[in-house]
Amino acid sequence: MEANATRQAMYDQIVSQPALLREVCDRAEPLVRQVLDACQTDRWGHIYTAGCGDSYYAGLACEMAFAQFCRLPVKALPAMSFARYEAARLPEGAMVFGISNSGRVARSIEAVAMAKAAGADTIAVTGRPDSLIAQEADTALAVPIDAMGRAPGIRSYTVQLLSLYLCAIELGERRAVLSAEAAAGWRQQLREVASSIEATIEANDAVIKQLAETLHEQENWVFVGAGPGYATALFSAAKLVESCGANAWAQDLEEWAHIQFFNRQERTPTCLIIPPGPSVERAQEVLPYVKDIGRYTLLVTHQPQAFDASHTDRILAVPQTVPEIFWEP
Repeated sequence: MEANATRQAMYDQIVSQPALLREVCDRAEPLVRQVLDACQTDRWGHIYTAGCGDSYYAGLACEMAFAQFCRLPVKALPAMSFARYEAARLPEGAMVFGISNSGRVARSIEAVAMAKAAGADTIAVTGRPDSLIAQEADTALAVPIDAMGRAPGIRSYTVQLLSLYLCAIELGERRAVLSAEAAAGWRQQLREVASSIEATIEANDAVIKQLAETLHEQENWVFVGAGPGYATALFSAAKLVESCGANAWAQDLEEWAHIQFFNRQERTPTCLIIPPGPSVERAQEVLPYVKDIGRYTLLVTHQPQAFDASHTDRILAVPQTVPEIFWEP
């Protein structure tokens, strides 16, 4: 019963994503401005994100946004790697987003503390304004939400992504990389992702339930992505482990061809997550090999016409266009 309740809570949280996205964009946008007003953003020359689990994946997913919108070097790291290795060699002008929804994760708090000790500016991205990580950081971007039951981090991950995306857009505007008009356009595109999520759920809900019936006894899964899609692969694998206890791994698209290609377990469900962008061409080359060695092959893409349907067992199409930079919520 507990497992079924957890899965139902996850499903309910997934279906709630469009409304959550709209709500959080409205609430977080002015908060982002307030937080950045309290910082000396003109001295920032390097951006880091540090977190554990989903919070690490959120930072990784937003690397492209910070690089494109702010034109600053950006590096997403697990909190322990940042605190115990990277913090000792931070460059001048470093700023660090310490990410933890609960605000209680010890390694993430440690990362913020080590960043401050090294002279970096720090912002906590959290769901709890009175949390330990919020107290440790110079300032906090705190967006509390209704958890909607006990389930592994669906809604909180979306809030972290939106908080970081909005920070990247706002910082890009302040650095004059983005004009006011361009920044407003990107914010609007971010809001429009909600409509794409609604369309994607409607198009794939029944199909995915059928796939769950077909594949529920599979113990090993692989999720594959590149660029921001790699963060989605990591998050997807983590949710499968947390909800079902199955063995699930995430792999970079190119690295799959160098490692998982040689795995002897046939029929292992392998899901390629391919947003529009530079990874499409390589995915077209890799997909036939995934299928030919006997894997049960799933493809998540906005461009199903770009792939030969005979090379996959099932295509899960994203019906509406979403820029690769926002392919995470």
